[in-house]
Amino acid sequence: MTTGTTQIASKAVHYKTQPIARRKDQSAVYYAAYITGEPLYDVRRDKTFWRKDGQGDVLHWEVVGPDGSRDWTLAELWNGAEGAAKKINERPGRQTVIALPHELCEGGHEAAQRVARGHCLWLRDQYGIASTWALHAPNPEAYGEGAKNWHIHIVETDRRMTASGSGRPVFGAKVRELTDAKQGKVEIERRRKDWEKRVNAELVRVGAATRVNLGRKPQGNGPDYIPGVHRGPKVNAMLRKHQAATRAAMISGRALPPTPKRVASYLAYAAARKTANAAHRAIWQATGRAVSQIATASVQFSEPTSPPNTGKNRAEPGQSKDTATPIAPPSDVTQDEEQAHKRDARDWERFWEQEARKALSQRQRGR
Repeated sequence: MTTGTTQIASKAVHYKTQPIARRKDQSAVYYAAYITGEPLYDVRRDKTFWRKDGQGDVLHWEVVGPDGSRDWTLAELWNGAEGAAKKINERPGRQTVIALPHELCEGGHEAAQRVARGHCLWLRDQYGIASTWALHAPNPEAYGEGAKNWHIHIVETDRRMTASGSGRPVFGAKVRELTDAKQGKVEIERRRKDWEKRVNAELVRVGAATRVNLGRKPQGNGPDYIPGVHRGPKVNAMLRKHQAATRAAMISGRALPPTPKRVASYLAYAAARKTANAAHRAIWQATGRAVSQIATASVQFSEPTSPPNTGKNRAEPGQSKDTATPIAPPSDVTQDEEQAHKRDARDWERFWEQEARKALSQRQRGR
């Protein structure tokens, strides 16, 4: 944290959304039970799901739907979503995990709730869907950066939603723009931009110096954050277990336990990946400078010159050809100078193209 107007890029740049795929044996009822902490009975599977203890507290959750959806229950909404998906490989919804800056949560949860609620209302207005969102606290066993892992879970329907006359959920047509191969990428980017705008507005409101930039570009005058490697649940579980064993050994005065091979290999790979990201960014910056110099050289060596004259009279606007003054053709010296300038410009372009190819090939070899 810095004082004054200096902005620091926040590390809370994780925004991952993906469909709930029935072909992967996934269930919208399961995700709704997991994120809210409420036990839910899945009618299609004939099974009850609930959130296990020790996975972090669920601080708040809400259902966001169309007008008249105030009395919708979790079981009614998500069992209805599973029932509306008739095909064996259909997708009943989507689930999204979003990281929150800890500045919005450590002094109270009102700012984080405003961001999540506003984003889900925006999703409803844009796509006509219903969603359930929940605010999760970090795992109680985590420390260091893991102790700041505040995040939002969203489970949303894959169909446009309305409420019947009695206030019950009605499932309409599928939201094709989110599942289309080309348009889907555009819509996901729109979602990320809306989340970024809302989070940064709340950070300004609470007086924090950090700013979220989901594009991973330099933010203000502060240092740029280069993302590392996403750990995933298995590596996180191994890290928590190793951290707990290390703390217990330090308290009791025993020798520290050895680092598991998989955790050690992950830490080494993450450090190498972060170094490679920094090197790749430097290469791309050098490539950008090379392209800029190509443009400068092209302008410098390709100055506009008068077109060659064939010896005919050149008339000014409003002047007849008979009264125009004859213009002599350019000399051989002038033509030689023009050809020399063109050759120099082509040589410069060829040189900087080669430099750009070298930079790109170095980047590809470093992967």
